[in-house]
Amino acid sequence: MTTTAYEVNSPWEDRWAMPELEQLLSPIEEQRRKVVDILIKEISAYPGVHQTLIWHGSAWKWTLQFSLYGEDGKLIDTLAYLVPNPESPVLCVPLKPETVEKLPLKRLNRYIRDGIRVAKRAVEIYWAVWNPTAVTETEHLMDLMERRHKLMLAAYAEKNA
Repeated sequence: MTTTAYEVNSPWEDRWAMPELEQLLSPIEEQRRKVVDILIKEISAYPGVHQTLIWHGSAWKWTLQFSLYGEDGKLIDTLAYLVPNPESPVLCVPLKPETVEKLPLKRLNRYIRDGIRVAKRAVEIYWAVWNPTAVTETEHLMDLMERRHKLMLAAYAEKNA
């Protein structure tokens, strides 16, 4: 009689069992984990931002989605995605062309500018991604997030005025 060995997936890869956030973050190397913790804390602190854990298919697997809601409770748009890949966490910021035009690219840090310049474009959205490994990179990403947050709220207020 033979036995069959089944591969046990990490919580990040197990589509059928929604993990706790700590289960997703615990396999991440200590320095990168510190960066991820800062990003989660600071992005979640923005007014109107709600964090949701969602299965995003075979590429992103379990992903934290940060959505922005207006004061009226209506969804404005997704602010960012954080993919807690244990080997290399990814922050993805979807940017519409009109948002990119309003960003002061010359004043943004080169790390951010390069991420926007090489972003893949699909469905009229630039999918800018970064694999932050240092706290200084987090600071530059948070500068972008703050600008994006303000632009999204301003566009929503203008649309609903």
